[in-house]
This record gives sequence, structure tokens and C-alpha cells, in this order.
Amino acid sequence: MSEKRNTWQKQVIYSAIKELKTHPTVQSLIDELEKRGYKIGKSTVYRVLSDAVEEGIVMNVYSGDKMEHFDGNTANHYHIRCKVCDRIYDSKLSYDDSITRMGADADEDFVILSHNLEFIGICPSCKNSLSNL
Repeated sequence: MSEKRNTWQKQVIYSAIKELKTHPTVQSLIDELEKRGYKIGKSTVYRVLSDAVEEGIVMNVYSGDKMEHFDGNTANHYHIRCKVCDRIYDSKLSYDDSITRMGADADEDFVILSHNLEFIGICPSCKNSLSNL
């Protein structure tokens, strides 16, 4: 297998995804990169993110908005999705491995490897906007 090149585009994308706490989609990441003065094609962004997910550098986050989001934080953690704006945030709740074990105990015919948990709520920005109506 050939070693993948470490291009400037890859470095810029990795840097942005690690800095952003917004769990961007491909398009919102491209928009952010353009705001920073970088013009990187959509196919390059897709390829770099796909490789990064495969290598465990970035993780996919699928949410209720049915779009693929990306997270530079690959440690096990939970998410909160705002029902109003669909933004995804990291939860402050600590990851609980016992939930995976409970799943393995309950569904013993399966090999349970991990679990995902998404809270649904209203973020502070939307909550403030709604209260100002």
C-alpha cells in the first residue's frame, strides 16, 4: 500500500476540523476554509475527510438532520443537537462504558462494540432568540 502524501490541503483541513467545535458538514467546512482564504475543491475535501475517518483522525457524526458531520475529537463522547438550528455540540456528560456493557448483556446474541448517544434540545443561542419573540 502506498503512503499518502501530506499535502498543504490536508494540513489545512486537519487544522480546521480540529479547531472547529461545530461538527461541520463538508459544505460548511469548505465555507469556513474559504473564509480563511483557502480554495480547496469539494472532491479534495471529501477525499481528505474520508481518509481521516478511515485513519481514526476524524470521526463521522450522523445526526437527525440526515447529513454527515465531522468531529476532530475522536475520544468517546456524547453530542447534543439543537432542534431549532440543527447545530451539533459536544455534551459535557462523561462517556459511560457501562451502557455498552448493558447493551451487550441485554442483546446477548450480538457483539456490542460501542454506543452512540445524542441528546436533542435547544441551544443557548436559539433559546435566547425564542425568548426574545
